[in-house]
Amino acid sequence: MRKVLISMAALVIVSGLPAVAELTEVPDRPTFEKDVLPILQERCQVCHREGGDDIAGMVAPMALTNYKEVRPWAKAIDKAVATNNMPPWDATELTVGQFMNERLMTDVERETISKWVKTGAQRGNPADAPGPKVFEDKGGWLIGKPDLIVKMPEPYYVPDFIRDHQPRIKFTITEEMLPEPRWIQAVECKPESENVHHIVGSAWAPEWEDHPEEFFSAGSIAAGEDPIIYPEGFGNLLRAGTEISLSMHYFKEPGSGTAFYDQSAVGFKFYPKGTDIKYKVTRGGISARGWEIPPRQSAWKIGASKTFEKDTVLISLHPHMHYRGQSMIYTAYYPDGSTETLLDVPNYDYAWQTQYIYKAPKYLPEGTRVDVMAVYDNSETKKADYAEINIDRAVDFGAASVDEMMIPFVEWSEIEKEDVDMYAKTSPRAEGTD
Repeated sequence: MRKVLISMAALVIVSGLPAVAELTEVPDRPTFEKDVLPILQERCQVCHREGGDDIAGMVAPMALTNYKEVRPWAKAIDKAVATNNMPPWDATELTVGQFMNERLMTDVERETISKWVKTGAQRGNPADAPGPKVFEDKGGWLIGKPDLIVKMPEPYYVPDFIRDHQPRIKFTITEEMLPEPRWIQAVECKPESENVHHIVGSAWAPEWEDHPEEFFSAGSIAAGEDPIIYPEGFGNLLRAGTEISLSMHYFKEPGSGTAFYDQSAVGFKFYPKGTDIKYKVTRGGISARGWEIPPRQSAWKIGASKTFEKDTVLISLHPHMHYRGQSMIYTAYYPDGSTETLLDVPNYDYAWQTQYIYKAPKYLPEGTRVDVMAVYDNSETKKADYAEINIDRAVDFGAASVDEMMIPFVEWSEIEKEDVDMYAKTSPRAEGTD
């Protein structure tokens, strides 16, 4: 399956969108060098440049670093930003500023691009241009060069006439790979083949000294998904003897000559030795099972909830559905009776599965219930986008893309009472909620 990035997004893994001198008003006659290029540098070029970031196989189809490259795409760019399709960010404005990987343009930036196109897409004076944007060489990894890279033990063969295949690959971290235990700061799955639809990694670590046996995430990757990054003081301990299990999803058009081998990898970045890690991170889904979406229903709702019995902080949220997914909303119901919308994704995009990573851990007091409502479209509207779905059948939970899932992923850590005030004070909160 060919994966192409059609976004002009800026993805900044550690600190969110870079600082940019924000335009306060739209110029009368914008020019590329003075007005448009600075926007592209800060919002787009992280992907749209030669060798730009490859976000889970979503590769930018063109560079946007100079006038010659941009000019042929001017009208397409205008349409993309005017319709909010670019940059790819599906959450509403309710949570603006909360997530480190937020990809947005301001209204003034969008209007500046539009006006530039409508007034002839003039280049302007090259002397007005900012210097070239310099990007760190990350060696093809969004988290930067990993401290440890582990590959699948053997290349996995997917034959010609396979379309949708989902094996599970397991291997063990050896002492040769990792002589001493290390705390994970970030983890990224890296597909070797473009036919890898997604990878979901999990780890089972045996008992070691004062650490009991435990399960934790070994990364996941799907189209447009950011890697897992833990905030300071949070992580999981990787040690020899840990079994890594990769749930692979290979998807391609079947036919003669389409067979391939894949030997995908997982990259781990570690905290410096001696770093004090207080909290381990759990990843799970607020999922529902036992449901069925009837034929030709355009707005079928499925809900699920989870009550956090102890004081907790959220690290990230990650809506997951398949082709029929239409929208998903996470809502917190607090013990004091107030509510807050944690995340509202009104137009879910199966082709760009965003993990919403909090800049600062999001505090949930003991007893908070998080409800998730997902809406599915099993009608002609979705059929127009995904010809392979059969809208005349009822759909239930299944691994294939033509089936459905309802897995609102959440990463969280339970915290001690002594830290409640600290996280409560720094916790982001959506404006306009009770």
